[in-house]
Amino acid sequence: MMMKRSLLGGALAAAVLVSPVPAFAQQGDPVYNTRYFSDATYTVEVGFDPGTCNYWGVGSGHTGQATNYIQYQLVGYCDHGNWEPL
Repeated sequence: MMMKRSLLGGALAAAVLVSPVPAFAQQGDPVYNTRYFSDATYTVEVGFDPGTCNYWGVGSGHTGQATNYIQYQLVGYCDHGNWEPL
């Protein structure tokens, strides 16, 4: 009986350690900084949209020109005004 309990406990511990869910999962919505570029070479930045976090969720404050050539950078998470950086 003792051997079965230790095997079961070991199997349970192994399952918890190999779990695909991160130990400290982020809460809230992802916040991205968005950069806009002039063309497909992505060398000249013409616009920027920093992701913001407020009580209502994720916001933005776009400056410059918006184009179809975009790069996103995840910078954190927003949960009703609570900022959680990466």
